[in-house]
Amino acid sequence: MTTDHDIQEPTPLAPGAAVDVSRPEPPPDRTTANTGVSQPDDEAIMRAWEGLPPDTMILAPAFGPPPMRGPDDVWALLVTAVDIIGDADPDRAGEVALFAGTWVSRQPPADSLYDGDLVVRLTHPADPMYPLSRDHATDVEMLLAYQGRWQRVGQWQGLDDSWPSVVAPTAAAVMGLHGDACEAAIWSETPPPLTSPPLIKWARGGIADLLDAGVVTAGEELVWDRRNVGVRHTARIRIDGSLVLADGRVYANPSGATTALGGNHQNGWGAFRRISDGRTLADLRAELQARRGQ
Repeated sequence: MTTDHDIQEPTPLAPGAAVDVSRPEPPPDRTTANTGVSQPDDEAIMRAWEGLPPDTMILAPAFGPPPMRGPDDVWALLVTAVDIIGDADPDRAGEVALFAGTWVSRQPPADSLYDGDLVVRLTHPADPMYPLSRDHATDVEMLLAYQGRWQRVGQWQGLDDSWPSVVAPTAAAVMGLHGDACEAAIWSETPPPLTSPPLIKWARGGIADLLDAGVVTAGEELVWDRRNVGVRHTARIRIDGSLVLADGRVYANPSGATTALGGNHQNGWGAFRRISDGRTLADLRAELQARRGQ
């Protein structure tokens, strides 16, 4: 029987998450006039290169003017990925390397299925005395699904079209803190299983909810393709609702797994796909939400 530690799929990409692989040839790129930093010259290429869902909008690096309002038929922009350059590159430390999101049409419940999701809402400036044209400015509200409520974790007024770079560091900090707190809280209650599945569920919410509803089953395999590093990450759903990676690391939340694998902050629900049918975890939780009539 295949174990959690030897998940493999026939693919030209290297399997697993904890091994170094040779980077492929870089994608077609462009060099910005201001920074000299190479970037993919097409948004679709960068989405595929970063392993992001196809409906993701990349706000930084900019491929065009960012939206200043949400469309009429959407509630908010779900933050799918954010990466801030650290001190390892002192010349670029603090620079926003990636900020991306996906429009969400309806406000989901801030329950265990969505706990940890981070969104931004773009609205007309509330201050009538704002000096610039109101069409060229936006108020930004950042909300986190946490403990059953959408809680405000950031608010900015009267930002211009540089708003993605202004709010991205806060998004990175919030996603990082929530992910660390979530994993630490769960592990403090029950030590992480090392070799065999536990007899009771320790992973609260998230994939455990999908298991309880029969939307997924224990043992199903997931994959996340990341062309930028030439790696196919694999994971398996355990009976307790956690994800175990090919190298044996265990995470209670898919976003914790993608963040650990990618080195930046990722919403793992849109990244991981079920191998059997190609559906993302986001699709599967939306199915469960529809079943619940929410």
